[in-house]
Amino acid sequence: MGYTLIEFLVGIVTIVGFMYKFERDTRSELRAELRTIIEELRSEMRSGFNRLANVITSANEITIEYLGLRGVLNQGDVGFLRTVIKGPASTATNPLTPEERRRLLELVDKDDLTIEEVEELYMLARKLYEEYIDKIPDAFKALLYAAAMRGITYRKYGLKPPNLSQA
Repeated sequence: MGYTLIEFLVGIVTIVGFMYKFERDTRSELRAELRTIIEELRSEMRSGFNRLANVITSANEITIEYLGLRGVLNQGDVGFLRTVIKGPASTATNPLTPEERRRLLELVDKDDLTIEEVEELYMLARKLYEEYIDKIPDAFKALLYAAAMRGITYRKYGLKPPNLSQA
């Protein structure tokens, strides 16, 4: 009878061991699945937020450029943005090369830009915005300033910016 009792206890210990291992494995699998689901949700939220931010920025940019093109804005109206742009553009950590940074500041200081200069200003401001917006929220002001100057300059030459040509 002692041997049967030992077999019975060994059986119970084995069953409990399998149940424990099954529970532990199941928990690990559930945790891994939960982590995967959470990461997917985070990625989707980041992606959605980035798309929303791009839509808002594009709408602001096109509005400012259009107002400049229509003559609603003039260089005096966008002058306050100059000082804001000089902060992020002057820091050593921004994504612009030293030459690009110097050129951006030169173009910001100029009141009368050519089409080529305003397009260069626009390209540099867009680069600053796209690569720096996470570090300094004011980086979007450089893009809005460039959009306003773009509209004003194209208006001065009686032209429409490429993105407004269909309007």
